[in-house]
Amino acid sequence: MNKKNIFAFLEITLILTILFILDITNKFFGYIFVDPNPYFIFSILIAIRYGINFSLLSGSISTFYIFLSIFFNARNDFFKFVISWTVLKNPLYIFLFGFIIGFFRDIYIQKINYQNEQINLLKEKVKSLEEDIRKYKNITDDLEHKLVLEKQGVSLLVEKLKDIEYNNSEDIFNEAIDLISEFIYAKTVSIYTLSKNNFLRMKVRKGPQFLPNSLPVDKSVVISMAMEFGSANANVLYLTEVEYNFEYEPAMAVSVKYGKEILGFIIIEIIDPEKINKNTEIYLKILADWLSTLLLASSELSENQNPDFLTSKKFNNILEKIEERRKRFGIPYSIIIVKYNNINSINLFKKFIRDTDFLFIDKNKKEIKIILTSCSKGGLTRVLNNFSHENIKVVEAYTKQ
Repeated sequence: MNKKNIFAFLEITLILTILFILDITNKFFGYIFVDPNPYFIFSILIAIRYGINFSLLSGSISTFYIFLSIFFNARNDFFKFVISWTVLKNPLYIFLFGFIIGFFRDIYIQKINYQNEQINLLKEKVKSLEEDIRKYKNITDDLEHKLVLEKQGVSLLVEKLKDIEYNNSEDIFNEAIDLISEFIYAKTVSIYTLSKNNFLRMKVRKGPQFLPNSLPVDKSVVISMAMEFGSANANVLYLTEVEYNFEYEPAMAVSVKYGKEILGFIIIEIIDPEKINKNTEIYLKILADWLSTLLLASSELSENQNPDFLTSKKFNNILEKIEERRKRFGIPYSIIIVKYNNINSINLFKKFIRDTDFLFIDKNKKEIKIILTSCSKGGLTRVLNNFSHENIKVVEAYTKQ
C-alpha cells in the first residue's frame, strides 16, 4: 500500500469516526432524518477524490456506523427502525451513487493516465528523435567536412600556406599545429620529435594535455604502429594482443618522414570518436608530408644537418625536395647566389637568413648559394635590400612560385 492509499484510508476512518461521535453524542440516529445525510455527502466526496474502491470502503464504514448509532439509540426498537425505507435508503444511496461516481471517476483517471503515458512516450520519442537529429547533424557535418577535406582541403591549405612567411622553425611548429587543429576539429593536437634512441619529446601542443611530454615509442601501441605503417588510430587497440597503458595511447598518430627517416609524429591526443576515420588519417599524412619538407632545415628534427653551411654537392638534392614541395603545395621559394671575398665575410650571411633556410658554400668558386624556403618575391626583395646595405655582391637571384 502506497502513501496515497494509506492517507486515504486514515482520512476516511478519521472523518467517519468524528461523524459517528457527533451522531452518538447528539442522538441523530445515524443522520437518517438529516437531508442530505452527512455520511452520504462524505462518501460522494470520497468517490470523487479516490474512486470506486475507497467509495465502497467509505460506504461500508458509513453503513456500519449508521446501524451502530441506531442500535445505541433505539436498543429494543432496533429492528423496527432498521427495517424501513427511511433507514435502508441511506446505505442504498451511499453505495449506489458512490459506485456510479467512483466508476466514472476511475474511467476518467484511467483516461488521463493513459494520455499521460502517451505524452511521456511521445516525449521519449521526441528525445530519441532529437538525439537522432543531433547524431545525423554531426554525421552530416562530418561528411560535409570530409567533402571539403577531400575536394578542397588541400587547396584551402595551400592557399593559406602561400601567405605565410616563417621567421624560424618555431613558426613552422606553431602554424602546423594551428592548421591541423583547424582542419580536423581536434580538441588536442601535438607534435613530437623523435631522437635516435626512439624517444619522443613534445615540441608543441594545442589543447588540454593527455599524453606525457616525453615517452619512449614502445610505450604506445598506436604510436608504434604509426612508426611501422605511417599512421594508426586507437582502433588498433581492439586488435592487438599486446598489453597497453591507456595513458600512453592517443586517438591518432601519423609519422613525419623525410625519405625513410622518421623525424617525429603528428599526434591527435583528443578528438571526437566519429572523426577517427581513414579520411582524417589521409589528410594528416598530407600535412605530415608538408611539415617534413618545411622542417628539412630544422636542426631540431634532423641530426644529420649542419646548422651553419652545407657543401655545394648537397644543393641539387635539397633543391629537388624544395621544388617537389612547391609543385605539390604551391609554396614559393627563392634562390640567391652571391660572391664572398674571405672566410670572415661568410658569417655575415647568417644575419639575414632564418634557421629554415639553406646555405651552400663552394670554396673553389667562392660562391654561396642560398635557398630561402617559403619565400615570395616580396621576401626576396627584403633580403636583397639587406645584402645591398652590406655591399654583398649578388650574382643571381630569383623566385619560383
